[in-house]
Amino acid sequence: MITQPLAEIAQRFLNDQPYMEILKQSANRRLQSIPGIQPALHEFIRGDTTFAQMSAVLLLPQNGWYVGKNNRGYFNTTLQKFAKHYVGSNPEASEQFRALLQDLNARTLGHKIEQCYTFLQQEKNRLQDTGLSVHSIISPISSAFIMSQFAHWLDPQGELLISTQYVRESTVKLVRGGLLPNHTELKPSGSDFIIRTGAQYSAFLSLFDAVREAAPQITSLLPPAYWREYFIWWSMNHRKELITSDTVLMKENDNAELLSSTPTQHLHMEEQDSLSSEYREKADDELASHRSLFIEHEPLLPIPEPWLSENIREVQRHILVDEQVIRRIYHALLSGHVILTGPPGTGKTDLARIIPEVLWRSPMAADSEHMDEAEGPEANGAPGDANNITETAYTTRLVTATDDWSTRTLISGIVPHQKDGQVSYRIQYGHLTTAIMKNWSFQGERTEDWSMLSLQRTRVTTTNSLARGITQTFKGQWLVIDEFNRAPIDRALGDALTALGGHNVLRVGIESGSAELPIPLDFRIIGSLNSFDRNYLNQISEALKRRFAFIEILPPTRAYRREEQSIVLYKALRDLKHLNQDITIEENAVTWAGVVTIQSDAEGIYQCDWDQEHPLFTLFYQVAWPIFEVLRIYRQLGTAQAITLIRQWLTPGILRAFTTADQWMGALDTAFCDIIADQLQVLLPDELDVLIWYLKFDAETFSQRYQQVLDKLVLKPRRLGAHLDALSMLVDERGQPFLCDEDIEHYTDPDEDEELEEIVIEQDILDQVFHLDHPAYHLPHFVRRLRTYKAEHGL
Repeated sequence: MITQPLAEIAQRFLNDQPYMEILKQSANRRLQSIPGIQPALHEFIRGDTTFAQMSAVLLLPQNGWYVGKNNRGYFNTTLQKFAKHYVGSNPEASEQFRALLQDLNARTLGHKIEQCYTFLQQEKNRLQDTGLSVHSIISPISSAFIMSQFAHWLDPQGELLISTQYVRESTVKLVRGGLLPNHTELKPSGSDFIIRTGAQYSAFLSLFDAVREAAPQITSLLPPAYWREYFIWWSMNHRKELITSDTVLMKENDNAELLSSTPTQHLHMEEQDSLSSEYREKADDELASHRSLFIEHEPLLPIPEPWLSENIREVQRHILVDEQVIRRIYHALLSGHVILTGPPGTGKTDLARIIPEVLWRSPMAADSEHMDEAEGPEANGAPGDANNITETAYTTRLVTATDDWSTRTLISGIVPHQKDGQVSYRIQYGHLTTAIMKNWSFQGERTEDWSMLSLQRTRVTTTNSLARGITQTFKGQWLVIDEFNRAPIDRALGDALTALGGHNVLRVGIESGSAELPIPLDFRIIGSLNSFDRNYLNQISEALKRRFAFIEILPPTRAYRREEQSIVLYKALRDLKHLNQDITIEENAVTWAGVVTIQSDAEGIYQCDWDQEHPLFTLFYQVAWPIFEVLRIYRQLGTAQAITLIRQWLTPGILRAFTTADQWMGALDTAFCDIIADQLQVLLPDELDVLIWYLKFDAETFSQRYQQVLDKLVLKPRRLGAHLDALSMLVDERGQPFLCDEDIEHYTDPDEDEELEEIVIEQDILDQVFHLDHPAYHLPHFVRRLRTYKAEHGL
């Protein structure tokens, strides 16, 4: 608790001249931008301009001081959502918002907040009835921030408080710390003051009356709209000095040795441009960490419905994986560590990073202006939006296993260090130790003192792996080990095997010997393992296997054909944008002018809109994709291989402006040779025969030859079983298998008294499995490569 009198604290704030100078510069910058904003607001209020025209002015960089890092761009996102989903689907929405801005000033602000809350609540209900995703709906709780910001623009000299989330949450901390007395009926809701009514806003404003009474000159030294906010900044920056029992978080840095170093103070400022040179460097380093507060040390918490289902759909927007597979991974992570296994290119590594970061986002952390628990899921912001807060989710540390790994790689070891020409030796922590340490703030002096008494569980502030360059705050950090079995993993983990088995304490080498580092209850390791190379790489011991759940990630089935085709085209064209100015990228959409547009709908599902006269339309759906699906019968090619194939196919056509189907067909032949052929080299001769016949012959000839090869394999039940198993793995567009287990057992495991009979696969099944309604293919180079592989088997 704070022990110093408020009058003394307020005076210290006013006497901090370097800081006061910075604040005055900040205020001047803000006030100087308002004359450029006000005309746009008044024109909109009069009805002379549209909401979109007004927003365009507010979104200009010179008018963006209100965004700030503390607001995480939420205001901009709200304007964009309103223009796209509210005004776009309800012409009255623009007029209703225009009415909210009429007569808006400091005196009417509380009443306008109440009206805005009611308006947003009604619009939320309307938009949900239309089927719009909750990701696209503005939280009604946002009304306090939205209205206070507009009120300041319209009444810059009025006494008000721009009620950003940072302002509200910081006020909660100051009230709970004893700096601000609270004699009102307004009580915190979790970590926030929720403001829905005029009475609640008046109570929120009155929390700072004690500051004005303690230092009356504060209102003359700083503008009336800013002095409360600036006092909050200064107080949060000096919390360590003001609150005697408070401690300071470790600065987020990739050097985990800071866990044992001296903490530093945090400067909480929005406008980096206005900082003096004295504060600038410190602010740049530490501002991103200001939300990294101490949290309770607790197990990994389950995600309630319907938020779990919403977040699963967001995962599927990034990577096409069946919902049931995602739920299996989720259930396994609640219990312990997980290894994702499967063929190359199925998205195992991406999934290992996306699931912790997206799946554990909650409505409280999915929108910068979140709702309290009573509001339910309606306030959930878009989980994929880089501006969203992620304080209930987990970031990851990605490392790739190699054959030279040892305990020094994962735990710790002695390494040389050169400085000023002198070589010394010191302890360097490994990947696992570093990841664990990110989750702790050490309150002791020596690493030997690591314990649950000296370690405080803390959030982690780092860059968002889904939105490069965006800094966000997470509940913790996990370790992702890619290509898990490329390392002698049992040897590299060493004593960590015991820790992962439930001991929850990792023994780490330190300068004076060793120390025990507690493992957070919610810490997880996710590994990825290439099942195709399993027999050629390091083996995993049975002791290690029992510490992980192994979940197989397979390529999408044909039931997801349309979704996979669209996401493949989207990602391939996105990567080729630099080749042609006709390829443009907008929000969740890629357009190749005159050819195709791929965009995601409100549920995150990608859809294609083609110019059906373009030769690519027919070649993609009737040639390229059917061939790819047939190759998948014998080789489980992932979506990543499909993206690479299509990208390789499109590149020469984009550069050379192909116009004919023959040109595109030649490029497809080359792409199959360059990208896919080598991955088919492991197929057996009878499998290669089937593929060669498929590419060369018409439907009738192929069907005859396919039946013949099955008949020949009757005396080779293992090879026959392999062919039939390959068919049984396939499903149609409705998710129904082409062959059932009983059919396969009938052919491969007949009763002793039954004679082996001729294998007959119905023609209708062959037509669907092998796309036998396809036009004639002409891929001579690809066929020649397959023949070469068959000949090599003969040698």
